[in-house]
Amino acid sequence: MAGYTSYDYTGESAIVTGSTKGIGRGIAKALVDAGANVAINSRTESAVEETVAELEADADGNVVGVAADVGSPEGIEELVTTAIDEFGEIDLLVNNAAVWPREESMVEASLEDWEYTMNVNVRSQFYASKLVAQHMIENDIEGAIVNHSSQTGDRRAGGRGLYGISKTSINGLTWRMAHDLAHHGIRMNAISTDVTRTYQLEKEARMIAEDDPDRSVADVLEELGSELPLGRLGEPSDLANAVLWLGSDKAQYVV
Repeated sequence: MAGYTSYDYTGESAIVTGSTKGIGRGIAKALVDAGANVAINSRTESAVEETVAELEADADGNVVGVAADVGSPEGIEELVTTAIDEFGEIDLLVNNAAVWPREESMVEASLEDWEYTMNVNVRSQFYASKLVAQHMIENDIEGAIVNHSSQTGDRRAGGRGLYGISKTSINGLTWRMAHDLAHHGIRMNAISTDVTRTYQLEKEARMIAEDDPDRSVADVLEELGSELPLGRLGEPSDLANAVLWLGSDKAQYVV
C-alpha cells in the first residue's frame, strides 16, 4: 500500500437506507466504527432490531433503528423525521436500499415490477435526498449525500433489465441534483459497484451450484471473482471505505 488512513466521524450523524445486510450493513458498521451516530433501516423490524443490537454493542455513538419501507414516501418521511428527532441533525445520507426483480425480459416485465423497482431504487433516493437536503439547507449544514449506483447502469454492461434502468436513472439523478446542492455546500456523489459479495450474489451462486453438482457455492464465487481485473470479488468494506472518504473532509472538492 502507498498510504494508510482512518476516519473520525465522532459527533456526525448518518442515515443508511437498506442497512441490515450486505453492502448497506457494511457501510453502517464502518460509520459506527468511526464514531458516527447511525440510523439503521430496513422494511423488516426484526432485522433492524438485530442489526442495531449487534452494532451498538461496541458503538461510541448512538445507533437507532427505523423499520420503514423506502418504496413509499411515507416510509421515507418516517425514517428522516425519526433520525432528525433522535440525533438533532443529519450530516450524511447514504441511499443504499434497492431491489432486483427477475423479469425474463423487458418485453415480459410487468408494469407492477417497473413501478416497484423505480419506487425503491430511484424515487426513494430522490425523495430521501430532497428531505435531507431541505433539513441541511435550513440548518446551514454542509453535509454529504452518497447514492448507490452500479456498473449495470452503464449501457456497456448489457441486459440487467429493470435493475439496470434504475441504476442508469440514479446516475442521472446524481449528476443533476449534485449541481443544485453544490450551491448550498452540500456534496452529492455516487458509488458504483461491480461484482460484490452480497446476499443477492450468494443467492445467485447457490442457484448456479444447484444446477451443477460439480461446483459448490464457494467455487462459483471464486470463479466470479477471478474474472475481475483485481482477481477477487468486491467486499462490503470496499464500498464502505468509498463512502467514508466521500463523506469526509478529504473529499470537500469532490462532487
